[in-house]
Amino acid sequence: MGDDGGGFGLVAMRIFWQESMGFGLSGMDAEHRRLVTGLDNVCLALHGRNLGAAGHALADFIDIMTGHFSTEEDLLRRMGGDAAEHHLAVHRMTAELTENLRIAIEVDRSLERAEFLAAELVTQWIRRLFHEDAALAERIKALGEIPA
Repeated sequence: MGDDGGGFGLVAMRIFWQESMGFGLSGMDAEHRRLVTGLDNVCLALHGRNLGAAGHALADFIDIMTGHFSTEEDLLRRMGGDAAEHHLAVHRMTAELTENLRIAIEVDRSLERAEFLAAELVTQWIRRLFHEDAALAERIKALGEIPA
């Protein structure tokens, strides 16, 4: 539905944590679980057509995402290697898409655009970020420990 109740709109996009999404690294898996739950809270608020609640849920998600990205980026710098730059690019893409969602919710107050961007964030995040984090988890496991 559009903002006026007409138009086509999107089917509510949801994202749920499943144990199969884990990488076997408890800290990383816990952060990912929080990210998935946070993003799903945004989707739920949008599905309920509540931009105010969506803005609050998005602020929580951004806090979780920012902390997670900071932790990973520090880890990537300590690990070195060529894969880090691609991983960081995925972080930037995700942060940019999230900022566009924030603008749609808080500035434009456009439910239709927010729904579209949230759906895009769910699909992009699952496909790209989890792929990148799976590769990072394998590198960590190969080292046998997280580098100090």
